[in-house]
Amino acid sequence: MVPGSFGRPCARTCQKCSVRCALVLKLRQISIPESGRALRRALFLVSIAVFALSACQREPAEPEPPPPRVKRIFHLNPYEKDFGYSQAVLIDKTLYISGSVAADGDGRLVSPGDMAGQMRAAYSNIRRTLAAHGADFEEVVKETIYTTDMNALLQASDLRFEYYDKERLPTTSWLQVQRLVDPGFLVEIEVVAELP
Repeated sequence: MVPGSFGRPCARTCQKCSVRCALVLKLRQISIPESGRALRRALFLVSIAVFALSACQREPAEPEPPPPRVKRIFHLNPYEKDFGYSQAVLIDKTLYISGSVAADGDGRLVSPGDMAGQMRAAYSNIRRTLAAHGADFEEVVKETIYTTDMNALLQASDLRFEYYDKERLPTTSWLQVQRLVDPGFLVEIEVVAELP
């Protein structure tokens, strides 16, 4: 070994791979070698040190894939399964609520011929679904209303403010359709909510 040099563990960690270096040569005290043999020895030790440090430069590991998104199904009423749909589906913190109509727990029409009554019944079903997930209308970010009578919907539209704060309204689309699943239904309301 060259006089004045010695190997010792380094307390430092490689910044690229976070591995502690095994050996660092202390060459501060080496005087300029006088003979070729001493020069070769010093170069040899320096090349070992460079080789040891270069071993720390490994490729970074690939990031782990995100966890799978879990889809949770919710049924407000027993007949929904038989009819072939879920009242709501929760993925992460986004709650997708199916179109709600003016139907009671047995699937029977509520408030026939009355747009305001049917809207209240639909919003009541939405409120129950939101409450089952610890939410309320404040968390609704998107609302789509399907109606068979746009004029009647426009006349009854102010009752939406019984459920939504005028300062925190969701995005909304209103569509007139020819018919809903039951000819007696005048309105169907579908919402998306972001849970807290």
